[in-house]
Amino acid sequence: MNCQAMFLLAMVWMFCEPFYSEASAQDHSCAAIHAMAQMVRAKSIKDLDAWKNAAGDSHRAHGVYALRRFELEPSDRAAAHALLTFIPRTEGEDLEWLNLATPLCTNEEDADEEVLAELDARRPHDLAMAVVVVPDKMFDYISYAEIAVMNLHSDYAEQMEVVCRSKNAEFLAAVNQLSPARKKWFTAKIFNPDGCRALAHPEAE
Repeated sequence: MNCQAMFLLAMVWMFCEPFYSEASAQDHSCAAIHAMAQMVRAKSIKDLDAWKNAAGDSHRAHGVYALRRFELEPSDRAAAHALLTFIPRTEGEDLEWLNLATPLCTNEEDADEEVLAELDARRPHDLAMAVVVVPDKMFDYISYAEIAVMNLHSDYAEQMEVVCRSKNAEFLAAVNQLSPARKKWFTAKIFNPDGCRALAHPEAE
């Protein structure tokens, strides 16, 4: 191969390599999203674990794993505790969950998007059941309500009614740990702890 041909080949590679790399990353991303969807479809811990590595090492992937594991073992304290560690503390962390209901890669299958969106829709219920199993995380659970109800379609406050009735002492103690301003907002806009009644309700789709 002469020098001119080598130069042209090098130029072609320099021009095309970023596109190849981008496509490869995109394919990997879609593969990871599909693996997450497969975790949601898992009917056993064995099936769930089989897709764990393929789903990647992202915070979102670990969260999906923890949520589905708890759904498969709802009375397991370790599974409940693991799920509750993924309670969002900021709007940005919450957005990672909300984005499950949107396309996460260019070629994401509609069925995968749908099953991930359904998982996120079940999240308020699953968190409520988990904190009943592990009430030590009650303050984190209560605190998240301020962020959760910003999603107008979330039934987080309604799911709190079960928690309030099942673990009333722990629930009231957590509410009382809120700062005066946050407690005032919580009891006026989100939840009435005295009657275990939700004040914030999801809007119709």
